Amino acid sequence: MAQHWTHRGGGWLPPRSPRPEVIPLRPLGPRDILDGTLTTLGRYGGRLLGALLLGQLAGLLLLVAVAGAATLASVTRTVGSGVFVHTLVPAVALFLLAGWALATALAAALLRPAVLGRPVTTLGLLRAATPRIPAVLGARLLALLAAAGPGAAALAAGLPPLALLPLAPVALWLGVLFALAPTAAGYERLGPVAALRRSARLVRGAWWRTFGVTVPAGALALGAAFAVPLRFGVLGALLAPALLLAFPQPASGLLYMDRLLRLGPGLSPG
Repeated sequence: MAQHWTHRGGGWLPPRSPRPEVIPLRPLGPRDILDGTLTTLGRYGGRLLGALLLGQLAGLLLLVAVAGAATLASVTRTVGSGVFVHTLVPAVALFLLAGWALATALAAALLRPAVLGRPVTTLGLLRAATPRIPAVLGARLLALLAAAGPGAAALAAGLPPLALLPLAPVALWLGVLFALAPTAAGYERLGPVAALRRSARLVRGAWWRTFGVTVPAGALALGAAFAVPLRFGVLGALLAPALLLAFPQPASGLLYMDRLLRLGPGLSPG
């Protein structure tokens, strides 16, 4: 066995074993979060993606059924020709929103074993995440409503888009302030409103840090979603939505853990 010299006592000690966890158990720097995200994806990415695809299977089958029924109705002209668009667009939106919530719940369920270096299975990860999907989805919808609601209401009232420019910084600020709410709902088993309060408390004093982690992770996921279909063809096109949903979540989860570590044990749940 290889040995190394230690300066304490001048003796020989066995080499250190590899760190089993994906992050050091201390407040994290930006490089720690990036390294931890890549390590998490390297160790658990296959199981995370597998659980996401397996969890989306039922929704995908339902989406295919809706698309088939809408296409048949449009071709036979039993209803108006616009039924395909009017039916399929909301179905796709709901499918993506549910997938987004599932990906966040899976990443939150993965946090504890990843940080502690414990093994997980695809089915075990899916079983742990499934009960938290409604709360995660609720937190996600409330965060979107808080950020985009005022602008959407102004558009519905007939204001021109240029008049909404002053609302853009507010929407961005609120979006980042509540960015950790879905992870809080999944990891701490909080309700949607409590998760938004928790995110606001965690992000307070670290808005730019949160922005600097979540936005680049989303941009990288978007780039990967475009690049994978070009490289792998049809298979890549099938995997691209899952990558877009799953890739940013570990970075947000590790940032969430970092904020918990920094604020310490005094941060009580709820």
